[in-house]
Amino acid sequence: MDGLSEDFSGLPDYKTRSERQAERRDRKFAEHRVNPHRGRRTRIAIVGAFVISLILAAVLLVIAYAPAPFIGVSASALSKSVGTANGTSCHPNTGGWICTLGERGESARYQISSDWAGCWAGKRIGGPGKASQPKEISGCVSLLNHLTSG
Repeated sequence: MDGLSEDFSGLPDYKTRSERQAERRDRKFAEHRVNPHRGRRTRIAIVGAFVISLILAAVLLVIAYAPAPFIGVSASALSKSVGTANGTSCHPNTGGWICTLGERGESARYQISSDWAGCWAGKRIGGPGKASQPKEISGCVSLLNHLTSG
């Protein structure tokens, strides 16, 4: 022999990649088990996502059912809100809107006033109208009225 020993007992044991990964995984799991804050970030993330989704749902409901503060009230959207499929037309007037509701021979005119939220109330001011048409009407302009008005 040339001075080198064939005894390799002083060298560290060679470990394969999978053995090193298994040791690392075991060490991390042991650290995780003794951690007093285990799962806290997950709970915070779930609760935060739930709160954000509730706020988003509330904002979307407000926009869907009371879009007037964001979009405004237009004559076509108010016409859709006031009337049904029959002939309804609205035009601006001093202090509000004038809407004609009904067919030509049996139409009634209403003085409509709307508030900041897009809700409106109207009183019949002219026209014979049908007996089924009320003297006072009320409602709110919705997002659907804005989308279907033309």
